Amino acid sequence: MNRFYPVTSLLLLGVSFGSALAGCSSDAPIDEPASAGAAASPGNNTGGSGNASGSAATAGSGTAGSTGGVAHGGNSPMAGSPSGGSPMAGSPSGGSPMAGSPSGGNSPTAGSSSGGNSPTAGSPSGGAAGTGGSDGAGGGSSCGVSPVNPNATKQAKNLLCYVYSQYKNHVLSGQQETSWSNPAGDIGWYTSNGMKAPAILGGDYLYPDGTTDRAIAYWKAGGITMIRYHMGAPPLADTYDNSKGSTNIDNVLKSGTAENDSFKSKLDYVATELGKLQTQNVPVLWAPFHEVQPAGWFWWAKGSGPQFIALWKYMYDYLTATKKLNNLVWLMPFSGGPTNAYYPGKSYLDLSGPDTYAEDQPFTAMFNSAKGVIGDAVPIPLHETGRIPTPSAMFPSAAPWVLFNIWAGYQSDGTHNTTANIKSVYEDPHTVTRDEVPDLN
Repeated sequence: MNRFYPVTSLLLLGVSFGSALAGCSSDAPIDEPASAGAAASPGNNTGGSGNASGSAATAGSGTAGSTGGVAHGGNSPMAGSPSGGSPMAGSPSGGSPMAGSPSGGNSPTAGSSSGGNSPTAGSPSGGAAGTGGSDGAGGGSSCGVSPVNPNATKQAKNLLCYVYSQYKNHVLSGQQETSWSNPAGDIGWYTSNGMKAPAILGGDYLYPDGTTDRAIAYWKAGGITMIRYHMGAPPLADTYDNSKGSTNIDNVLKSGTAENDSFKSKLDYVATELGKLQTQNVPVLWAPFHEVQPAGWFWWAKGSGPQFIALWKYMYDYLTATKKLNNLVWLMPFSGGPTNAYYPGKSYLDLSGPDTYAEDQPFTAMFNSAKGVIGDAVPIPLHETGRIPTPSAMFPSAAPWVLFNIWAGYQSDGTHNTTANIKSVYEDPHTVTRDEVPDLN
């Protein structure tokens, strides 16, 4: 289905979408149940998943926690965790172009590799992860929106410009993958039910096996990747249960402590993975420390507001200045009740928004609450949801989320959404699917 992009948006961006963008709640958590493979109970805040049984703890990096974990450094994959990285079977390779966009979806610009958002010719194919910048880094963007990282790659700038261009007129569709069991099945569910693939694939670095490869494949197929990280509380290993543990946050931030050594080891792990994306010219909507709220359930939200802000800034500085990762679009992910006390400020993020597992879509009250903290100029994503919002209720002003991301399995569980309703949302002219994302190289 063709999409009409308002002329005002295109003029603001100063780019043509006919080619590449030139230059440019307080509920208990149920992200995963503690027992392996248990189903998530409806109505709680975060989506359900199951742990792969068996933890792998490597020497010197903390004790392995409950089922399904990996101790970092030393990123041994979990027993039973998915492997792979090839594109999802059945995903579309073309599709209806948007107005003014290349026919057949995301045709690459001249000189780039064929097949969607492939890296341009001459782009790096190897090298140490997390080091150096990729082509086009540095300087401002031509759309008038500057990434928080002044050395952002060309692709990161283009992605941020594109997100801004969609705000308040379109919504990017997204789906979190079931990283712990059958990640290909989530995208495959859409295509097997006669729908186009979502614009965004959500991943999680709690599960190291294949997450990066699948993100690269999705980008090359024309999509966008968004990644979060259920980090275990330092110095514990990375497991879902340990992400809900407790730690001394002051020690996490203090050099020379066991907690800080563990924290840096975990950051080194994600820097390696994110660096692999950078060498392939893949930008990332990076959403760490998700579901932040006062007295939250994850360890990073169990401290004070100033402590969380210090954690966020530590991670930003470490990944950006120390590890030279310039392919990240920084998305600060609140829970359902955004608050100024935990907001790092615009100088440390590009996007920010809440999540919910409520049923009262399009979640207008939560959107307005988020806007009260984040402001009206920064695009607000619904970075995680159980129920898909309906564009006809969202636009023009009730709750114009720039993206939604359905949690793994919630698209198909028959409880939170119906197939017919999701089809209706995906056919709505406001909804952007993967084949309609322009070439962002």
